[in-house]
Amino acid sequence: MKRWSVAALLLLTACMPALPHVARPGATPFTDYVAIGDSITAGFQSGGLTAESQRASYAHLLGERGGLDLPMPEVQAPGCPPPVNVGGPRNCARAMPDVVSNVVAVPGAKVGDVLESTDTHVTNPDPQLYDPDLYRAILGPNTTQLQAALARHPKFVTIWIGNNDVLLPTLRGQPDQSTPLDQFRTSYASLLSQLKAGGVEHLLVMTVPDVTRVPALIPVRLLRLAGVVDASCQGQNVYFGSVVVGRASKERPLSCSSPDALTAEEYARAQQIVTQYNSAIRTLAAEYGAPVFDVNTVLDRLPGRPLIPTAASPFGRSFSLDGVHPSNFAHQRFARELAVFINQQFGTDLDIRP
Repeated sequence: MKRWSVAALLLLTACMPALPHVARPGATPFTDYVAIGDSITAGFQSGGLTAESQRASYAHLLGERGGLDLPMPEVQAPGCPPPVNVGGPRNCARAMPDVVSNVVAVPGAKVGDVLESTDTHVTNPDPQLYDPDLYRAILGPNTTQLQAALARHPKFVTIWIGNNDVLLPTLRGQPDQSTPLDQFRTSYASLLSQLKAGGVEHLLVMTVPDVTRVPALIPVRLLRLAGVVDASCQGQNVYFGSVVVGRASKERPLSCSSPDALTAEEYARAQQIVTQYNSAIRTLAAEYGAPVFDVNTVLDRLPGRPLIPTAASPFGRSFSLDGVHPSNFAHQRFARELAVFINQQFGTDLDIRP
């Protein structure tokens, strides 16, 4: 009998396609899954939304791990809007208009938007967050996320919302313009209540990440090296968000005395707001019997920035080119960690292979 070398066997194994995952008998069926959220869940990356980035969303990947056919509300090329370094006019038309997607997340959404906002109705819209074209592309006309979610008659729902309630104010150096805690708590409670009343059997909520740790919040020491801050920043420990830095130049440097600068006190305030939001989420989740997935434990284990950032990866392997939204790699990590957590909490048997 011919002997096979270990190397030959490894090579043969590597070339063989992976066997499909088959859930164990008796496992809780992972069916009728709906994902509620904002730009991260929608698959927004590098400042844009494309069919490719939508398919890379953790929600889509989680559906695959559960053996689900989970189509996305894919937009046509070059994107809505096109991502960084991609040319062409903004295109928010659906690639497949008749597809009904169970990923109802809309970029820019806050907690209150899930309950109330549509392509034609929004309260106090922020021009950097609210985009009626995205609402139409993802949800259709005159539809909220909550309405779209309940129309799918879901059994499993994941909720990752609240990031925008604090992120953009922090990047603008004004964390106190975040959604007031009482308003955040009231909207979140209403969301959980209406989902439960709508027949959702299994709710899973996700925490708000520490927004002060996104690479798009840039320390002044790095901006000083680039020559885009003035003398007022000498010896200062402040940060500027990328939304502010994008307007700066050597001819028009940033001032550390401007309201756009995030001081050490405001930095701590932003972290406090996130802690308060997450405390409210955990309390409400306990009331409604929903397990809480801590996204920060996953973010803490993601690779950081490279020692020498490159043009292809200026914010490292884990973040896309806008310094805010996770990369494909990070979405894959989130999908696997969520699959492990859902199996533990609900007795499902999702595929947890790397």
